[in-house]
Amino acid sequence: MLLRVSRSRRSRIAMLAATTALALTLTACGQKRMTTGSLAGSGGSPQAQAQLAKNNSIVERWAKAYKRDPKDAKVALGYAQALDATGRGDEAAGVYADAVGHNPNDAELLSAFGRVLAKRKPGPQAIAVLERADQAGSRDWSAYSALGASYDSVGRHDDAQDAYKKALALKPDEPAILSNMGLSQALAGDIRGAQQTLERASAKPMAEPQVRQNLALVYGMQGKFKEAEAELAKDLGPAQAQENVRYMRKMMSQNNSWDEIKKSRGRG
Repeated sequence: MLLRVSRSRRSRIAMLAATTALALTLTACGQKRMTTGSLAGSGGSPQAQAQLAKNNSIVERWAKAYKRDPKDAKVALGYAQALDATGRGDEAAGVYADAVGHNPNDAELLSAFGRVLAKRKPGPQAIAVLERADQAGSRDWSAYSALGASYDSVGRHDDAQDAYKKALALKPDEPAILSNMGLSQALAGDIRGAQQTLERASAKPMAEPQVRQNLALVYGMQGKFKEAEAELAKDLGPAQAQENVRYMRKMMSQNNSWDEIKKSRGRG
């Protein structure tokens, strides 16, 4: 039988996930490939400064094109992507909003706009835009993954898992989607299902550290602290993994999470 937890326990699991930074992998949803070139973050090294100058030049070129024709969907998309890639997410959202006003049924624009909104704050606004993208025929797996994460953020876990299934249909076995689905299952109370999904995600060669962190969290929810430590050690090393598990134990103890999970074993 499925291992399930009460609704109040789900909210504590969600709080634990956020507190330990083992949350939905919105930033790992796989942003659509930029057509403007690689846009990296800034830093203090000469190489980083050169990259920053290049990035700003890319943004300026798109800004000029956008000023000439702000109604052009492709231009607006390129400009907003460039802004977002250089850390100007609020400006990008504004460009997307205007562009969607001119192109209300453009699935690519709606998908990109919804992803930016979900990255800033998953919730009703992102859901509204991403649902429109779905209705417009979106083929963007990362948009469906972002929609699922947004559904999860408001407790709509069944809808979230439907969205993740759509994402997986477009990108089978993508570890970022599987990771989100696994954590969604955990939030819904299906801890064993969550473990199976996250183990599947973790086994993929391209799995990011966040995937293994989510699996470690689900191990911890079941009191499998040795397994959690081993999973964390793959990225953090033994000492830091041990420290993280020590903190996980403390959080579980404070919230009585493990005690209530044990009491619920066999229900469902």
